[in-house]
Amino acid sequence: LVHAFILPHECLSFSPQRQQQRLSVSSSTARQMGFFDGISKAFSNEDYVPEAETVKATARHILVKDSQQVKLVMNELGSGSPFATVAQQYSTCPSSSSGGSLGSFSPGTMVKEFDEVIFDPETNIGEVYGPVKTQFGYHMIVVDKRNP
Repeated sequence: LVHAFILPHECLSFSPQRQQQRLSVSSSTARQMGFFDGISKAFSNEDYVPEAETVKATARHILVKDSQQVKLVMNELGSGSPFATVAQQYSTCPSSSSGGSLGSFSPGTMVKEFDEVIFDPETNIGEVYGPVKTQFGYHMIVVDKRNP
């Protein structure tokens, strides 16, 4: 039997065994109640795409406020300074502490102008793109990985 609407402080008065009983749901009871119906439909849905197959990218960026800083950053990168070092030195984004790394994300996570560069199949992996102007300032972007 499934018990709902138990407030956390109400559980404190139960013995550990009683708490476990209230949290336990037998699979046969859950099946009888249709608990798994929605879950099985989700996994049989033809529109379902496993996360590993969704489009994702891993990227880094350097965010600066004005065109003067863009010139400084582009000069540093052009002279061979490592992207991560330049990001730590010039970027105003909190990601600067990790070399500008934004981790992995899907389309629609970032602002439109950013996504257009990141998820464009013509954007080469490992090359610096920019400046890309957004509401936050100017970005120099490197796509480290993109799938599929």
